[in-house]
Amino acid sequence: MATNKPTQPKEWDKLASDFQPKSDRAVAVVGTVYLEAHLGQLLSNFFVDNAAAKTRLLGQEQPLGNFSARVKAAFALGLISASEYHDLNLMLEIRNIFANEVEGASFTDDIIQEKCLRFKLPREVLLPGETRTPRHLFVFTSTILTQHLAMRTEQASRERRNSPDEFMLIDVDQ
Repeated sequence: MATNKPTQPKEWDKLASDFQPKSDRAVAVVGTVYLEAHLGQLLSNFFVDNAAAKTRLLGQEQPLGNFSARVKAAFALGLISASEYHDLNLMLEIRNIFANEVEGASFTDDIIQEKCLRFKLPREVLLPGETRTPRHLFVFTSTILTQHLAMRTEQASRERRNSPDEFMLIDVDQ
C-alpha cells in the first residue's frame, strides 16, 4: 500500500522537471507510478480507519493494488471527476503501450500522439500557443493529475468512512 506524502503545490515544478532528463518510456512509467501512489493514498484516506482492511484491498496483488483498479474505484466512489477519470485511463493506456512494446515506444508514435491529444485537462489549463507536443501533454497532465489527487487526498481524509457502531435487524427508534 502506498503511503507517499501528497505532493504540495510548490512541488509542481520539481515534479515536472524530474521528467525532463528521462527517456520516453521512463516518463510514461514514472508518471503513472506517482499517480498510482496518490490514488492509493486517496482511497486509503477515504476508507474506514482499519489498517488490515486497507492492506487487504490496496496491497500488491490485492483487488485495488494496481493502477487500473484504483482509477475505477476512485471514480465509482466519487473521489475523482469524470475528466480526471478520462485522463487517468488515457495515462494507463499510454503506460501499457510503453510497458509492452519490446522494441521501444515513443511519444512520436501515432497511437501515443493520438492518445495524448485526447487529454482533457490540458485543454482547460494550457494557454493558446503553449507547447503541446505529446510528451509535454503527458508530463503536464500527469503533473496536474498528481496535484489534483494530492488535494483530493486531504479532502478524503475529512470525509473518511466510518463503520456502523452496531448491527440491528430492526430500527427500534421508529
